[in-house]
Amino acid sequence: MSSSVGISFPLTIKLPETPSSTGTSSQIKLKPQEISISSSYPVTSLTELLRDAADKNSLQKTKSIHGIVTKSHFTSKSLTLLLNQMVIAYSKTSDFGSARQVFDEIPHKSVFSWTVLIVGATENGFHRDGFGYFVEMLCCGVSPDEYALSAAAQACTCCLDGVTLCEMVHAQVVIRGFSSLTFVNTSLLSVYAKLGRVGDSRKVFSSMESRNEVSWNAMISGFVSNGFYSEAYVSFSRMLEEGIRPNVPCFISVSKAIGKLGDAEKGRYITRVALEMGVQPNIHVGTALIDMFAKCGCLTEARSVFESSFSGCGGVNLPWNALLSGYTSSREGEEAVLLFLRMCRNDVKRDVYTYCSALNSIADMKSLEYVKQVHGMIVKGGGETTGVMSLFNALMDAYAKCGELGAMRKLFDVTREEANQISWTTLVTAYSQSSEWEEEALSVFSQMRETGFQPNQITFSSVLASCASLCFLEYGQQVHSLTLKTGFATDKCVESALIDMYAKCGSVRDAIKVFESLKDPDVVSWTAMISGYAQHGMAKDALRLFRKMEELVFPKPNSVTFLCLLFACSHGGLVDEGLRCFHLMEDKYGLVPEIEHYACVVDILGRVGRLSEAWEFITKMPIEPDVKVWSTLLGACRVHGDIQLAKIAARKVVCYNPEDSAALVLLSNAYREAGNVEAELSVRNVMNSQAMRKEPGLSWITIGGQIHKFCSGDQHHPQKDDIYRVLNDLMEKIKSKKH
Repeated sequence: MSSSVGISFPLTIKLPETPSSTGTSSQIKLKPQEISISSSYPVTSLTELLRDAADKNSLQKTKSIHGIVTKSHFTSKSLTLLLNQMVIAYSKTSDFGSARQVFDEIPHKSVFSWTVLIVGATENGFHRDGFGYFVEMLCCGVSPDEYALSAAAQACTCCLDGVTLCEMVHAQVVIRGFSSLTFVNTSLLSVYAKLGRVGDSRKVFSSMESRNEVSWNAMISGFVSNGFYSEAYVSFSRMLEEGIRPNVPCFISVSKAIGKLGDAEKGRYITRVALEMGVQPNIHVGTALIDMFAKCGCLTEARSVFESSFSGCGGVNLPWNALLSGYTSSREGEEAVLLFLRMCRNDVKRDVYTYCSALNSIADMKSLEYVKQVHGMIVKGGGETTGVMSLFNALMDAYAKCGELGAMRKLFDVTREEANQISWTTLVTAYSQSSEWEEEALSVFSQMRETGFQPNQITFSSVLASCASLCFLEYGQQVHSLTLKTGFATDKCVESALIDMYAKCGSVRDAIKVFESLKDPDVVSWTAMISGYAQHGMAKDALRLFRKMEELVFPKPNSVTFLCLLFACSHGGLVDEGLRCFHLMEDKYGLVPEIEHYACVVDILGRVGRLSEAWEFITKMPIEPDVKVWSTLLGACRVHGDIQLAKIAARKVVCYNPEDSAALVLLSNAYREAGNVEAELSVRNVMNSQAMRKEPGLSWITIGGQIHKFCSGDQHHPQKDDIYRVLNDLMEKIKSKKH
C-alpha cells in the first residue's frame, strides 16, 4: 500500500510517496497508548503510529515506537521504511539530534532518506547543515530527484552565502533535467525572492512552461516581501487574465501590497474578485481585506467587510483585531473603544494584540478611567496575557500619556525582572516628556545601561530631549559619544535630536557641525537647525538655510519648519520676510496655517509697534483667535503702551481662562508703565480678591552632574542655609564697595 508522508514543508518542498512495505497485509489499528514492547506489529501499523506521533508533536510516543523498532527484527527494506518515517517524526518533534542518529542507522539510504534529513534540518533551523547533507548525498553517489532539489533550495534561505548556494542548486536542476517541473521552479523562485534576488526570481518565473496558483502566489509574495507592491498587483491581474484562480495566500499577499500602496480603488477591485470567487467570508482573506482598507484610509469600507461577514463571529478574533488596529492607526479612538466594548459584550476572545490596540487608542484619548478598567480586565483575565511584557509596556505607555507617571512606575517596578528594552525606553520617554520629571529620565537612562540593556534610537532621542530642556550640555555630549559608539548617531530621529540638544544648550556651533555632517538630512533635521538659528537670534542664517532647502526637490518644508521661520523673523525684526514666509506656506506648499502661525504673525507685527495692523490681522483671521493670539497682542500692547487695545486683549484672555494671572499681570504692568497707578492698583485688587498668584520663575544650575533649581525666596533647597549665608556675605561685600 502506498501512502503520502505525514510531514509539511515550507511553501513548495515536497516528498515522494513513502515506498510501500512488504509487511503483513492485515491492517491492525492501534492507538499510540496501546503500544506494548512484548508485541510484534506490522510495519504499516508502526508507520501509522509514527505519523500520528509526528502530527501530534509527541516526542514521548516517538521514543516509545523507536524502542519497539530497536527491540524487533525487520527486513532491511522494512527497517529502512520505518527509520525514514522515524527521522520525520523526530524532526517534527524538534529533536533533530535523534533524527540525525536514526538516519545513520538506516541500512539503505535512498534519495528519500536524504531528502527527509535535509527537510528536517531546515525545519529545525539548521539550514547550513541541510545544504551540507545535500552535498554529502551527491558525494555518496545518490542522484537527487525533484523533491531533494526542492528541499536543498529551501535550505539556502537563511545561509549567509545563500545566493551562491541557491545558484549551485539551480545549476543541478538544469543539469539533471528538472527545469521543466513547475514545483521545482516554484521552490527556486521562492528562495531567490527570500534572498532578495527578485530579478532572479522573476527570470525563473518567466522561464516556466506552466504556472499554477502556487507559482503565481510565490512570485506575488516575493514581490510583496521585497517592497515591489505595484509589481505584485500587476502579477495578480495577469494571473486572472490567464485564467488561474487565486488561492487564499494569494489574496492575502495582494491585499497587503495594496495596503502598502494605499490605493483604495485597487482594493475595491480585489474585494469584488474575492466576492465573485466566494473567498471573502474566509477568515484570513476577510482579515486581510479589512487591514488593506484600513491602511488605505477607508475605514468605512473596512467596517463594511467586517459587518458583512464577521460581526457575528465570536470564535475567531482576527477580523475584530484588524478593524480595531485600523481604528487605532487612524487615531479614531472613540470608534476603537466602542469596538473593543462590543468585543467584550459579545465575549470575543481578547488577546495581547486586542489589548495593545485598545490601550493605544485609550492613551491617545487620555482617558485614565478606561486605562484602569482595561488594566483590571487584564489582571482578572490572566491566561494568555499573564507575563506578556508587550502588554505591560502598552499599559505603562497609556498611564504615562494620561499623566499618571506614578502608576506607570509602579507597574514597571512590579514587572522589572521581566522588563525589556521597550519597557525601559517607555519609562525614559515618559519622564523626558514631563517637565517635572526630566531629571528622572537621565537617571533611568543610566540605570537602563547599568542593567545591561542597549538603548535604541527612541531612547537616545528621548534622553537628548531631556538634556535639551535642562540645558545639560555635558551630559548631552556624553550621550552623543554613546550614539557614535553604538551606531545610532546616523539614525534620523537621533540626528535631529542632537541638533536640537546642542542648539538649546547654547552650543549652536556644535549643532551646525552635526547638521553639516549629515549625508541626507530629512525635514526634521532641517527644521531643527532652522529652529536652532531662531533661538539664538540668527534670523538671517535661518532664512539663508531655508532658501537652501527651497532649492531641493526633497524634503519639502512642513508646518513646523514655517513656525520656526516665523519665530526667527519675529525675534530678528524681519517683518517683510516673516509675512512673505507666512503667505508662502499656503501659496507654494499648500500648508494651511494653524493658530500658532497666526500668533507668530501677530508677534512679528507687535514687536515693531505695528499694533493696528496686528489688530486688523486678527479680525480677518479665518479661524477663531485663541488665548495664544490675544496673549501675544497683550504683550505687545504693554511694550508699546497701547492701553485701550491692551484692555481688549486682556478681557479676551481672561474669557478663555479666568484663572490666568499672566494676562492681568501684563495689564497691570501696562497701566504702571503708562503712569496710571490707580488702574494698576485696581487690577492688582482684582487678582488679590480672586486669590491669583503670579507663577514664580525658576533658574537652575548643574554641579557635579546634579541639577539644582531655584526660585525667588526659595525655602525648599536642602542646602538653603549655606546658600543664603553666601548670598548675605555677597550682599555685605557689595554694600561695602558702594561706600
